[in-house]
Parts: sequence; C-alpha cells; structure tokens
Amino acid sequence: MLKYHIITFGCQMNKSDSERISAVLEESGYVKTLQLKEADLIVLNMCSVRQSAVDRVYGLIPQLRRLKAKIIATGCILEADKRKLRENINVIEKKDFSKIISQKNIAFLKIVPNYSSTIQAFVPISEGCSNFCTYCAVPFTRGRLVSRNYKDIIKEIKNLSKNGFKEIWLLGENVNEYNYKGIGFSELIKEIDKIEGDFWVKFTSPNPKDFSKEIIDSFSKSLKFTPYLNLPLQSGDNVILKRMNRPYTGEKYFKLVEDIRKAFKKNRKDLEGEISISTDIIVGFPGETNSQFINTKKLFSKVGFDMAYISQYSPRPQSLSFKEMPDDVSKKEKKRREEVLNEILKKTALKQNKKFLKKEVDVLVLEKNGDYFDGRTRQNKAVRFKSSRDLLGKFVKVKITKVTSWNLEGDLIKPKLVVVLGPTASGKSDLGIDLAKKFNGEIVSADSRLIYKGMDIGTAKPKNFKGIPHYMIDIINPDEEFNAALFKEKAIKIIDSIIERGKQPFLVGGTGLYIKAITDNLTFPKIETDRKLRDDLEKKSTEELFLIYKEIDEEGSKIIDAKNKRRLIRAIEVSLALKESFFKERKGEELYDVIQLGIKIPREELNLRIEKRVNKMIKDGLEKEVKKLYKKYGFDLPSLRTIGYQEWKEYFDKKITLEELKEKIALNTIKFSKRQITWFKKDKRIKWI
Repeated sequence: MLKYHIITFGCQMNKSDSERISAVLEESGYVKTLQLKEADLIVLNMCSVRQSAVDRVYGLIPQLRRLKAKIIATGCILEADKRKLRENINVIEKKDFSKIISQKNIAFLKIVPNYSSTIQAFVPISEGCSNFCTYCAVPFTRGRLVSRNYKDIIKEIKNLSKNGFKEIWLLGENVNEYNYKGIGFSELIKEIDKIEGDFWVKFTSPNPKDFSKEIIDSFSKSLKFTPYLNLPLQSGDNVILKRMNRPYTGEKYFKLVEDIRKAFKKNRKDLEGEISISTDIIVGFPGETNSQFINTKKLFSKVGFDMAYISQYSPRPQSLSFKEMPDDVSKKEKKRREEVLNEILKKTALKQNKKFLKKEVDVLVLEKNGDYFDGRTRQNKAVRFKSSRDLLGKFVKVKITKVTSWNLEGDLIKPKLVVVLGPTASGKSDLGIDLAKKFNGEIVSADSRLIYKGMDIGTAKPKNFKGIPHYMIDIINPDEEFNAALFKEKAIKIIDSIIERGKQPFLVGGTGLYIKAITDNLTFPKIETDRKLRDDLEKKSTEELFLIYKEIDEEGSKIIDAKNKRRLIRAIEVSLALKESFFKERKGEELYDVIQLGIKIPREELNLRIEKRVNKMIKDGLEKEVKKLYKKYGFDLPSLRTIGYQEWKEYFDKKITLEELKEKIALNTIKFSKRQITWFKKDKRIKWI
C-alpha cells in the first residue's frame, strides 16, 4: 500500500489545492500518512509569491532527498524557481496533476476535495488574477483570472451544508471581480445566501477597485455572510498606490470603508452591524519615503482596523517592481515601519474589541487546547472559553469578560432547557405540547416506557403531537436493553441538535433518573457484569431482591422501582461493586440553564385521573396489545414487567377477574405516582405549578 504526505506552503488557495491533490492521490490508491519517513510520495505544494516560503522549500529538499520517497513539487511556482527545483526533484503543473497521477484528465476545480476539516471548508470561486500589481507574482504563477462555473460553486456549498460544515470560505485572488457568463459576485452572494443549512460564509480576498455598490448591498443584506471583511489597502499614499498599480486612492479607500460600515449598521441589528475589517499592508515598497509612509500611518490609524497583516516588501521575480524598481528601503527601516503600524494596530484593535465586552457573541468552536476551547466569532475574532463538554464544530454563545488587542475571552452561556415533569396522569404531555407551540419548541421525552415500540396503550403514549416534533419515543423494541446512561447519551445529542436549529428544547416526562441525568449531567459508573452474582440473583423473587437491596442501600430502596427485577439486580450489583449507593449522585458540569416546571395535583384528583386512565386503556384495547406482546416476547421481559402489562398474567391465568385487574393496575400506578412525587420533592429547584 503506497503512502503519501503533502506539505503545503502559502495561502488558503494552496490549502484548498492540497485538498484536491489529496483526493486525486487517494482515488489512485494512495493512503495518507502524517509521518514523512513512512511516505512513498511527498508532494510539496509550493508558493513562489513570498520569498520566505521559497527559502523554506529549498531548505527542506536536502532533508527530503535522504528519504526513499519520490518527491514532487507543484503549486504556485515561478519559472525561475521551477528551473532551480528541477535540478533536484520533479515539478508538475497543478492542472496536469490528475492526469499524471491517475491517468485521468480532469479539470482541477472539478475534482471533489478531500477536505482536511469537518468544520471549515475552502471553496475557490476563481483562479488567477489579471490586475498585475507591480509587486505581485500571482499572475505569473496562477495565470489570468478565470471565474468558476457558479453552478459548480453552488453545488459544492450545498454538499458542504448537507454534510454539516459550519464555515465556508470563498476563495480567489480577486473574489469581487468574479463574473461567470454575466453572473457577478453580487449575484453569487445572493444565490449562496439562499442555500439551506446552518453555516457561515466568509470570503477573501477582494480588491477595493471592484467593490461596487451592488456588492456592498448584497453583502450587507445576505445574513449567511458574516460581518467580516479583509480589504487589502497595501499603502495609504496615493503615489505609492499608483506605483503599485492599485487603481484607487487613500481617500477612495476610506470612503469605501465608511460606505460598507454604514450599510451594515443599516441592514444588520446589534453586533451584526459592527463589521470587522482587516487589511494587508506592504511597508518599504521601492521608493517609499518616510513622508509617504507617514501617509500610510495616518490612514491606517484613521480607518481603525480590527486586524492587519503587515509585511515587509520583498522583490518577486517576473514582477514589474523586481524588473524596474530598485529595492532601496533598508531592512532595518522596513522593520521599523512594520513595528510602527503594529503599535497603531494594538490600539485600534483593542478599541474595536472593547465593543464586545460584556456582550453575548456567537462562536464557532474550532479547537480544543487543554481545558479551553478556541473559536471565532462571526466577525472572525478569536475567542477563548472554558468548558468540559465536547463542543468542537458547534455554534455556542459566549459572554465576553475580557478583551485584548488580539482576542476575546469569556464564559460559555449555557442554552436554556425547559423541563416539564410530574407524576403519571398529571397532564405533563399536554402542557409540554402547549408550551412548545408557544415558544417555538421541540420535545424530548423523558419516559422510560415510551421508548418501546408496540407498547402504546399501556404506557398512555400520546397520539396527537399537534405538529410538535417529539423524540425518544418508539426508538427500540421491548426485547432490547436500555438504561439511563444510554438515554443521556442520545438525549443530549438531540437537545443540542434542537438548539443548533434555533429551537427551544423541552424535556418532558416522569422518569426522575432520566431527567436528573440531563439536568445534573450525571456520570454513570461502568461496572463490569458479575455473571455469577447475576445468575444467583435471577433465581430470587422481586420481593427477595428488594429486601437484599434495602439491606445494602436503605436510602436507595425508598426511590427504586421495587417491582422492576432488572433494576433491582443492577442496583445490587453496582452498590456492592462501588460500596456506595446505586443512586449516589455523580454530578458533572451543568450542560444547560435549566428551568424545571413540576405539575402539582391534589392526591384525590390524581388518583381519580389514574382510575379513569386505566378504564380508558381497557376500553381502547389494552388486552389485545398485551396478548400480542406476550405472544411475541413471552412474559419475562423486563420491559413487560411494568405497570399496565405485568398484571395481565394473572388475568390470563384466570386467577383474577377483569375488575380485579383494573383495580390492581390502578393501585400499582397510584403507588408508583407516590414514588415519583417522593423523588421530585427532593429537588428544590423545581417550580411547582
């Protein structure tokens, strides 16, 4: 099995290219390795746009040649660099990569990428540049600008949305010059904004000369496009801008920034109206005098950037400045000018970041570092917060408590979870539906019997959900095992999904342990099954098991279902293994901001409701349902040894009459409701209504 390793230099476009190269290699039978020594093929995806990246490649080649791997260079490579590289390694044009490796001639941007992240994705919308800025080598490495078919762009983004990607970057050396058969960048923005899904869109890099009023309008109104913009300035002096072949002035640039900021304040609300603007600056361009640099300094300060990428000019072969303009600003002076701008940036960035202090912001979580998570806001600001949860790739809300020039820190805001609870027959299902309808909600059931398929009448399973989505109902067959730990795992995923879709989750039910597993983030001990102990306990009656458990854990015996043989056996097993109560609360960090509403009903009324419910169950065909379940599964399943089902065996054996059966089910249900109330009364956070 052949293995490959890709080393990527340069910008996001090169990273995107590497994902397509990876896809070609894997389609050809190669397998990715993170270890250079294991690779049979090493691909250097190069960038000749900056000398520093070229120098790193040249420094790396001697080390790579000591390995046995075949080495290929591709990417953005100037002719002079290609000639020098070919003395040591193979150089392949990126457009020919698929043909050479897989013998298929596929247009490069038609290749479906092997995305390196499951959270962020880069989508090229154009290739190359036709501007010929005098300092830039891109037209000589990537060619003239060619816009990608907008249908391919839309198709790729739709697939990314469908596959759960949260942040999509549109890429191009000059994105706002995009035009495919009359479809411009403004129209493309509008079409992307229509795509369904919960994701953000950002783009890089536009040219100020092509930022039309139409683009400003569609950008500021299209809510999937975040309020962040990298708008390269390069210089604040008009003479230097002209020598750079940047066809705008400092005055026009400033007016453009003001127009964009005004449009966002008009078309977005609250923090969304605060667009974050970063820029690119080159210091020490050939012939740049100190007074010309001061003009850059003044405009740089006046705009008030949130971030800036400041680089010292370095001449690139084939560019006009390399050919015709001597590099006459000293390295020392370039460094000084860079430091001057960085000092200004510290102040303007801090001023902009202070707008977010004590505010709640949406954050896309991108990385975990120790106990902390790092993410980005819609304004592309770095945010750090602490949490023990698995939040990678999720949108969360964070309240900002501290700001610096370069990042924000804050506390995770726990999403709200409304719990509707109460004893059986109290009306919690109806109340849950009413509240969900009023507050744009969806319901997660917290009932340990509603999970079973085919057990409908005896569990009083709701029939009419009134258009409200319900979850954790009818998820397993009666002969499948289930427990509170599994409930917690599945329910949390569903609750988080509801929250991510902008809905309000409601947890509705009467199984106390299921509810507490979520509200208190209970940890359940993983105890190995003691087969010998279980075999011995299985031989005992439910009454005997209850007495054994009471001897071990008297407090736990007050709340356990004394008729549930499986639960009793497990409680005995766990309590003996841990030498502590099966019901000991092992709480974790609270996952949600919980509001618990408990339904309080006078005992006489509740008992009457239970009796009416039992009569209705019989009338609705409970006998037929139980016979069907008994025929399919037998009498001894733990799920069928529950109230409403376990009592029927005596009736079928003609030991009790139908009236006695009704009384028995009602009495057992009343006793069960008392245990539920006892459990819930211990939680002082419940608001009884």
